[in-house]
Amino acid sequence: MRFVEQSRVTSVLACLTVFALPLLAFGQQAGNSAGLADKEYEVAAVLWQQSSGEHRALCYQSFALARMLLDRDLRNRGRRQRRAVIVDVDDTVLDNSRYQAAEIKQHFNYPQGWTEWINRAEATAVPGAVEFLQYANSRGARVFYVTNRKQIEKDGTTRNLKALGFPEVNDETLLVRTDPKSDTKEPRRLAIMSKYHVVLLMGDDLNDFSEAFEKSRTVASRIDAAEQNKSQFGTHFIVLPNPMYGNWENAIYDYNFNLPEEAKAQKRQSLSRD
Repeated sequence: MRFVEQSRVTSVLACLTVFALPLLAFGQQAGNSAGLADKEYEVAAVLWQQSSGEHRALCYQSFALARMLLDRDLRNRGRRQRRAVIVDVDDTVLDNSRYQAAEIKQHFNYPQGWTEWINRAEATAVPGAVEFLQYANSRGARVFYVTNRKQIEKDGTTRNLKALGFPEVNDETLLVRTDPKSDTKEPRRLAIMSKYHVVLLMGDDLNDFSEAFEKSRTVASRIDAAEQNKSQFGTHFIVLPNPMYGNWENAIYDYNFNLPEEAKAQKRQSLSRD
């Protein structure tokens, strides 16, 4: 592991904050030859999300920038369309690190337990998210929550967002994934853009911003897409920090979700440069 020495993994695991799941329900279904998913390489990422001041600082920085960009746009009084802000949900406004920690400690893989976690509505808010979105709403900008959570997870998501004080959470503004065969957000984004002036898009994954990123499915092409769109970052796109999971990792595995744990480890190591 890069940040946590192997000899320290046991003691470090005790620091992770998890949510309770029945261990035996998942251990027999997960990934490696022993029936358990190897998640030790994720320990440092989840610890950083849960325990570092740097994570909080980057989140506050992101939402402070978002407020400045919104204020700048609001000074354009000639704008006729109502303004909107589009945000992703998972690890953009809701913190799922407890679910990720449970994966590590109980050795199971996503999506096992995911719907249960969502419907418990226990995720905390990403630092700065509630305050910024309440501010955007108070200034007349409509907030849209565009997520790839499923229809069966919409009620839990709604309850969670409302309980934390997120503004204007309803069937029109919370747009979940409805096509089980596609995870693209582009049609939902375009539908919003046809009616509103979208000031900002905020997410923790490049796929939260544009179809250009959704079509980039290799490590090299995702880096190239970021380079091609570099003028958008910090002006129209704002990326929240999330080292725990994402399409960056799927690209490492060539989007082969059935790879055994040993093959995944080999691919990670092959892309690590010294």
